[in-house]
Amino acid sequence: MTFSATEAAFEGFRLVRRRPLTVVFWWLVYVAVFGALFAVAGTSLPGMMVAVQEMEGKSDPSTAELMALGRTFLGVMSLAMPLGLLASTVLNAAVARAVVRPAESGWGYLRIGMDELRVLGVSLVLGLAFILIEVVCFGLLGLLTGLTRASGIPMMWVVVVLAGFAAVAFLVWLMVRFSLAIPIVVAERRWALFESFALTRGHFWPLLGMALLAWVMTMLVALLGGIAALPVTLTTGGLKGLAAYDGLSALELVQVAAPAILGWVVINAILSALQLAVMYAPFSAAYRGLKGLPDAD
Repeated sequence: MTFSATEAAFEGFRLVRRRPLTVVFWWLVYVAVFGALFAVAGTSLPGMMVAVQEMEGKSDPSTAELMALGRTFLGVMSLAMPLGLLASTVLNAAVARAVVRPAESGWGYLRIGMDELRVLGVSLVLGLAFILIEVVCFGLLGLLTGLTRASGIPMMWVVVVLAGFAAVAFLVWLMVRFSLAIPIVVAERRWALFESFALTRGHFWPLLGMALLAWVMTMLVALLGGIAALPVTLTTGGLKGLAAYDGLSALELVQVAAPAILGWVVINAILSALQLAVMYAPFSAAYRGLKGLPDAD
């Protein structure tokens, strides 16, 4: 079977048109996630904003300053990552379910069950595998760069550049070949790790074009959403305004900066829900086309 890359790329917009309330449910999930993030890591955000603003005013920050910012960032991420992983698992499964099993529309296609467990397992395995592959590829590239510097042969830098392009191309190729793993898991209700590699054989370029088009549209959604939200951001000061409240407790921070926090949460939850549909629904549409399944419409 085959599929239209252009048609698949617009599946997210068709999903929003078919089931607009679905996006509302996803928005509520993002509101809950962002709210929980502020509850557990909100006191670290003002300090991080202060550090970022100090960095912006310096052309050559010291190693100590970079390390301090890194520690603050890692502290926030250590709390955000588990929460984000759980939310992304549930939401990615919901997007795939909305496209490949459209009749199961209750509660915005959101579930917590075996589908989500399988999606989590496959996502973790593929994520760790890609991290390992990236470490090996760029470790070898770093070794080649060191050898080139030591050799003093200018033409060797051509080899380094070509090797860099080859490493990036290899990673992109792998990502495209495994890009249908989650739709397969949700559609077929089984563990499926390598089936995506087989299903995408001979369809690399259409899938890559579809992914790039979906990414461009996702960026346009973010840009237009940011412009539409600009009055709220200017009125409340946005998250950058939290730098003035460094040292306050979470409760005190909410009391003095509630409009900025609430505005950021609501706006980013809306944009995240829309971007989720626009970016990830095309891959499920591609799976549906390659398997010869009927359109959700």
